[in-house]
Amino acid sequence: MTKNIFVSYSRREVGFVDDLVRNLEEKGYTAWLDYRNLVPGTPWLDQIHKGIQDADDILLVVSKASLASQNVEVEWRRVLKQEKRIILLIFEAVDLPPELEKYEWVDFRGNYKDGLEELFSQLEQPIQEEHPVPQTGFKVPRIVWVAAFFSAIVGFFSLFSLWTLFIPWLLALLPYRIFKRNFNFTQVQAAILLLPFALFITILTLPTAQQSRVNAPFFLSILVGGILFFILRSPAMQRWGKEQATMPRFSNPIKPNNPNPKSIAFFVDHAQEDRKVADELTRVLKKYGHNPAEKVEDAASVFVLLSRFKNSTDVNPEEKVVFPIVIQTTDISHELSRIQWIDMRTGLNGLNAIAQLLPEPEKLLRALGNRPRGNQVILPAPITAMYYFMVLLGVFVLGSFFKLASGLMFSSNSPRAAGEAFGAFVIPYLFNLIVTGFLLFFMTRTIQQRSGRLARFGNFSLALLFLGFLLFGQFSLGDQIMMALQKLDANADISAAGIVGYPVFIYMIGLVVMGVFFLFRRRDIMFWFPAKKK
Repeated sequence: MTKNIFVSYSRREVGFVDDLVRNLEEKGYTAWLDYRNLVPGTPWLDQIHKGIQDADDILLVVSKASLASQNVEVEWRRVLKQEKRIILLIFEAVDLPPELEKYEWVDFRGNYKDGLEELFSQLEQPIQEEHPVPQTGFKVPRIVWVAAFFSAIVGFFSLFSLWTLFIPWLLALLPYRIFKRNFNFTQVQAAILLLPFALFITILTLPTAQQSRVNAPFFLSILVGGILFFILRSPAMQRWGKEQATMPRFSNPIKPNNPNPKSIAFFVDHAQEDRKVADELTRVLKKYGHNPAEKVEDAASVFVLLSRFKNSTDVNPEEKVVFPIVIQTTDISHELSRIQWIDMRTGLNGLNAIAQLLPEPEKLLRALGNRPRGNQVILPAPITAMYYFMVLLGVFVLGSFFKLASGLMFSSNSPRAAGEAFGAFVIPYLFNLIVTGFLLFFMTRTIQQRSGRLARFGNFSLALLFLGFLLFGQFSLGDQIMMALQKLDANADISAAGIVGYPVFIYMIGLVVMGVFFLFRRRDIMFWFPAKKK
């Protein structure tokens, strides 16, 4: 049986490749996969060349992205020079370079299990292909059609919540994005879960005679949305989507248990704003017996913390063992981009593993690696929750304004009376709305970029309290508007005033959720806010 297999692919197919490698390993093969096998602190190109050299067979995942990738081309051309066996795994039908047309192939565009069985058969014994490699034709797994069908229904229901803006934006075109494989899994998942709540609020703000139009979409959105939610999380759809359309997953086959590792002299290169993270890394490394060096020249290993404040280092990776640690999405310098880095954008939960495996860097990625997730911004879980809370709150604030205005017209027999009632409070209400919008904008930017005057935990907390004051002010103004309407029109229905209370309701729920995160993930929150410059 062939034991060593090198997998060449584009990271746009990471979900497919991740599952493929898992199946290969279950069959007893040893698969070389970059984000699971590259050693941090060593130039990755040399490691890839060694992975090809040591492989018995090469699996080339054929797709539009892989054949357009210069890195993949370098890999398969190197394989041709070494005259190693190549098996083409057809993920998408695409025109092949003439050099690849003669090789064995397996079609994975349809039934995945059938493709696996054929691949295992070919690995055990090469076959003579009877048909040429498929280079044209559109063919997708059945689950994709099923997902597109249910997403079309959910997308239609989302139009009833048009006032939320972001829910129909994410769901109305989801069938098209599913076929293109480029939807954002995290955002779509949030939109599906929030859709029933948005439809329920829509029902409450409509006149009784018109509520029946939204009742059916509301109840069906729970059923159909639930089905779509689990379909998108299914293994088949996880294999189909590009990296942003897959769930975050970590590859942690190694769980270190080495309380007394060999002592290594280390140096942490960091920006002043990332001092809190550097201090925590230093504390954990010292806890396991490693010694901090006074100068970078005296260190055997150098950790470089990468963020928006620092994306390079003066340390030469050819002379020192350099471990780039990404704590915030940023454009990494060319020199460091050639070295396998450790992704800690989701939090500092792997510091103990780093300390235990520092003398064995070849095992580090096995313990800390996670599969690629595209170019989207990655945040720690509590910061992600805080970011989406701010976005959702902004949507409800804006939506409540439009709903209040339309509610005035629906709830009064006299549009003139409604206009007068709103006009009496329009200036303070709009002023409150503008201030709230600007505050939410700066708070979300701060959360995402770690910059600005609010990028201090104390300042951000005060801004959060002031935001609550503004929201309660909006609720009070909305109540006054409807009371004024009732004075002008005794028959007016003032129930629409409640719509302005929904942002307050969301705000209170958000405070509870953030309080829970602060209780259990306080460290990640505090480390995310940058330290003051000395």
